[in-house]
Amino acid sequence: MKIVHLNTYKENGGAGRACQRLNKALREEGVDSEVWINFSFNSGDTERVFSRGLFGRAVTAFGIIFERIVASFLRKKVPVPFSFPVWGRDISRHPALAGADVIHIHWINHGFLRPKDLAALAELGKPVIWTFHDSNAFTGGCHVRYTCDHFERECGNCPVLKNPGAGDWSHKIWKAKEQAYRRLGYTVIAPSRWMESSVRRSKLAGLHHVYNIPNTLDTQTFRPLPKGPSRKALGLPEDKFIILSGFMPSRNDLHKGTPYLLEALGLIISKYGVPREEVALLVFGNRDAKNVPEFPVAATFLGTIAGDDKLTLCYSAADVFVTPSLEDNLPNTVMESLSCGTPVVAFTTGGIPDMVDHLQSGFLAEYRSADDLAQGIQWVYNHHDRQKLGEQARSTVMQRFSEKVIARQHISLYNRVLDPGFADFQPVLTVITVVYNDVRHIERTIRSVTGQTWKNIEYLVIDGGSTDGTLEIIKRYAGRITGWVSEPDQGIYDAMNKGLRMATGDYVLFMNSGDEFYSPATVRQVFSASPDADIYYGETEMLGPDLANLGRRRHASPEKLAHGSFKYGMSVSHQAIYIRRALLQPFDAAYQLSADIDSILHAIKRAGKIVNTRRYVAKYLVGGMSKKKHRQSLKERFGIFSKHYGLLPNLFNHAVIATKLAWYYLVHRRTND
Repeated sequence: MKIVHLNTYKENGGAGRACQRLNKALREEGVDSEVWINFSFNSGDTERVFSRGLFGRAVTAFGIIFERIVASFLRKKVPVPFSFPVWGRDISRHPALAGADVIHIHWINHGFLRPKDLAALAELGKPVIWTFHDSNAFTGGCHVRYTCDHFERECGNCPVLKNPGAGDWSHKIWKAKEQAYRRLGYTVIAPSRWMESSVRRSKLAGLHHVYNIPNTLDTQTFRPLPKGPSRKALGLPEDKFIILSGFMPSRNDLHKGTPYLLEALGLIISKYGVPREEVALLVFGNRDAKNVPEFPVAATFLGTIAGDDKLTLCYSAADVFVTPSLEDNLPNTVMESLSCGTPVVAFTTGGIPDMVDHLQSGFLAEYRSADDLAQGIQWVYNHHDRQKLGEQARSTVMQRFSEKVIARQHISLYNRVLDPGFADFQPVLTVITVVYNDVRHIERTIRSVTGQTWKNIEYLVIDGGSTDGTLEIIKRYAGRITGWVSEPDQGIYDAMNKGLRMATGDYVLFMNSGDEFYSPATVRQVFSASPDADIYYGETEMLGPDLANLGRRRHASPEKLAHGSFKYGMSVSHQAIYIRRALLQPFDAAYQLSADIDSILHAIKRAGKIVNTRRYVAKYLVGGMSKKKHRQSLKERFGIFSKHYGLLPNLFNHAVIATKLAWYYLVHRRTND
C-alpha cells in the first residue's frame, strides 16, 4: 500500500507539522508513505518538492505573493484568513501520484491546488482522502469562521469581503469548489469532533464520508523533562510560577485571542490575589520582540523556535500552558504541552475539548471569558498536586494521540477506501459498555455485541475497577474488544464520558452491562433502514432480574422522534438510539442518574435526518441505579425537562405522566419504566 501525502509546505504551520508526523508514524508501522510539498523555504530541499530549481521556486513564490495581493484588494482589513484560489498547478500527471494507491491531501492553499487542479486528480481514478486542518475546504474562502454560518448554504454576502453580495467572490469560489468536488469524490478526515460536526453541517462537504481521526505527534521527542534543569537550560528562574503561551501576533489579533490573555493575566493578580512577583510569562512565536504587547507580568520572548527539542524544554519548564485561541481545529501546541506533562488552560472551543479533560489535565474556560481563563490559571497555581496533573496530561496523549494509535486508525481507513465496496453506506458503530462488579451479566452483553453480523463495530468496555471477577471476563474477550480500561471513576457518566472520548466511530451506542442487542442482525437492520441519518432509533424490550421477558417499555417509541417527544417521559432508551458521534456532547457531570436524557435531547435538537427503524433493537435489563435511587432520578429528570421545555409546561406534562402511570399500573400491576 503506497500513500502519497500532499501539503503546501514542509513544516511551516500546524498542518505541515501534522502531515510530517503522520508520515513518520505510518512508516514506523511498515506503510510505504511519503510527503510531497509544493514549496520549501529551504532552497536546499529538493527531494519530493514540486517547485524545483531557481525558476520553479521563483514562479511558485510569485503565485503565493500574487494571491496575497489579490486578497488585499478584495478583502476588508479584518484578521480573518481568506484564500483566493487564483494561482496553482496541475499535478495529476506527476509520476509521484501515478504510483500511489491512496492520495492523502492535507493543506493545499497558497498557490498550490485550485478547485480545477483538485478536479484533475479525479482522472487518476484513485481513492482520495482529505484531512481538513481548517475550515477553508468547505467555505467560500475563509479559514476561520467564528460565528458565520454561510457555509451551511452556498456562502455569499461574505462579511470578510469589501463588496459582499449574493454572488460575491465567496459564492463564486464556493461554486467552483462544488463543481470540482462533484468530479473528485473524496473521504474527509476531521481531526476533531468540532471539525467533524462543522463538515456535516456544511452544504459543500456534508455529503461526503467523514471520519474523526486526530493528529498525532512524536511522543518520544515531546516528553516530560525535569523542570529544574529545563529552566536552567533556558535561563529561567526556578522559583517562579511560569506561564507558557505561543504565537503572539498583536493586541488586536482576533483568531489567537491575545487580548483575553492580557486581561486574564491582569485578573489573576488584581482579582485572584496571585502575587505578581511569583509569576513569569514565557512566550514563543513567529514575531520579534517589538511586536509583543506589554504584559502585566514579567515576560520572556523566545521568538520562533525551529527545533522540537527546544520546544520540549519550554513545555517542560512551564507550570501551565495557556492558549486563548478563539477557534482551532486540533492545535499542535496543546497536544505537545500535554505530552510534555504540562497542563493546559484554554477556552472551550474547536477541538481543544477533545484533548483537555476539564479539571483532570487542565482547565476549559468559558468561551471568550477572560475571567474564567484567569480562574483556570489560578486553579493550576493553587493545585495541591501539580505533578499528578502532569501525569494525567501525559496519559491523555498516550491513550488517544500516540503514533501507534493514530497510525493504525489511518491504516484502517486506507484499507476501507481501497475496498471496492466502500461506496456503500457502511458506517462504523462505536458500542460502549460501562460496567462495575457485574460478573453475572457482563459476558452476556459482550457476546451480544461481538456476535453482531455487522462487522464495522468498534467495541469499548469501561470498567470501574471491578473486583468480583468481571475484569477476568473482560480479559478473556480482549481479542474481540477494540479497547478497554479498568480504573475507578466518578460515577456512570464519568465512565460514559471516558468511552465517548475514546470513540472513533461514525455513530455511538451505549449498551451497558446486562443489556443486549435484540438479535445478531440488529445493527445491520438499523443501518439498512436508511442511509446517512443523524439518528436511528427503535423499540426496546424489557428483561426482569431473572431475565424474564417483561414486554415493551411503557413509553412506546414515537412515530417521529423530535425534541418534544420526551415531554411525557423518556420515549426512547439510550440502548435503542444510535447517534452520530459529532452530535454528542459530554454528559453533564451535574447529573448522577439522568444525564443521558439531557444528552439525547441536545443531540435531537441538533439533528437533521432522524430515522425510525420500526423494529425492536435492544433488550434492557431493569434494576439499574436510576431504579435504586428512584427519587433522585425523578428529581433530576424534572430539572432536565424543565430546562428543555420550561417549568410551567413541565408541571402540566408531569400531571399527564402521573395520570398515565396510574392507569398503566392499574391495568398491568407494574410500571415497565
